[in-house]
Amino acid sequence: MTETVIALDDAVDTPVLQSVLEPQPDTRMTPVLAPPTKREREAQWLECAVRAGNLADLPLADLRVMANRMFRLLDGETPPVEAHERYTAAVEEIESRLERSTPDDEDGHDRAVFKDSAFSSRYELYLDGALAAYIRYSIVSGQLTLRALVEKPGYEDRGLDRILLRHSFLNAHRRRLAVVPACPAAHTFLDRYRQYRTLARMGD
Repeated sequence: MTETVIALDDAVDTPVLQSVLEPQPDTRMTPVLAPPTKREREAQWLECAVRAGNLADLPLADLRVMANRMFRLLDGETPPVEAHERYTAAVEEIESRLERSTPDDEDGHDRAVFKDSAFSSRYELYLDGALAAYIRYSIVSGQLTLRALVEKPGYEDRGLDRILLRHSFLNAHRRRLAVVPACPAAHTFLDRYRQYRTLARMGD
């Protein structure tokens, strides 16, 4: 869940004399609270994820934060069972929403279909049954490198590159692969949609 920061402006509603008449706290006697430890912070993440309940009611930004936090919990030596369930549920809900938000083609064609062609080592995007774009990748030691994006003739400048890269990052994240954007298209995508920097685990 995202942390909400509430800024209070005392000068707006508070009477001027209130600060004079009311006793001010003695900051010297106020105990200093230590920041939570890594284990305490991760326990809070898991508690918030479990209490979230029906993920269909959460904003997309909160889902991305939850997926990223649960992903980090799964990297531990003894990941909680609830973390795996919440991670899977969050990623599936994110993908479901992105699928629903993918617009139909202007000519009434079918929605874009994303495929992972492991044999060819590339992610592919089909439109109306035809290959419209693809991005080559390589996987070494749990690290996925996006190498080159190609849009087929006749499909350029239609926004298909964004759809393909969005699904590529989600697919890599679901497979718990570190992502390295090694092509200009991937860098441009991350500069424009910076929320995917937290959803996808970036490699060095």
